[in-house]
Amino acid sequence: MKYYFKENFRFLLADGALYDSNNVPVYTYENKTLFLPEVELRRGNEKVGMIATDLTFMLRRYQLYLLGKRIGTLQQCFRWFSHKLELPELGWTIEGDFLAMEYRILDERGDVLATVDQEMFRMTRRYYVNIIDESHELELVLLVTAINLYDKQISARASSGYHHHNH
Repeated sequence: MKYYFKENFRFLLADGALYDSNNVPVYTYENKTLFLPEVELRRGNEKVGMIATDLTFMLRRYQLYLLGKRIGTLQQCFRWFSHKLELPELGWTIEGDFLAMEYRILDERGDVLATVDQEMFRMTRRYYVNIIDESHELELVLLVTAINLYDKQISARASSGYHHHNH
């Protein structure tokens, strides 16, 4: 199944929708707070997931909840010159350039569950999610939404650090 995410234009907040090929919104997501964001994922009027930000030392972690149950922690692993994300409870890893929204989600065997590619040169974010293993659709949509939140937080931190050094 192929979807695309289209984000609303709000600098720090992660709000938007996931559309099917007929341009019909299937999932929506909305940030509920500004500091330590908490994002709700909805399918129609039903809340199907939640992402809660958890800061540990300087690494970011995101608690993922699906249908009211915690399914795992998306966590940033410390590396000197690169970022790595993983969802160890499910045995999933993310390969590629997730900060550019071009990556693959792999299961514990190394099989591709989904791919994500960003459309460039747009005012708001728009990226495509190709879900290969549809049996994990909700988990994958929730995970991609969490990675989007991670990217926004990293980008905001980088731009605030950049401005700070110019004063």
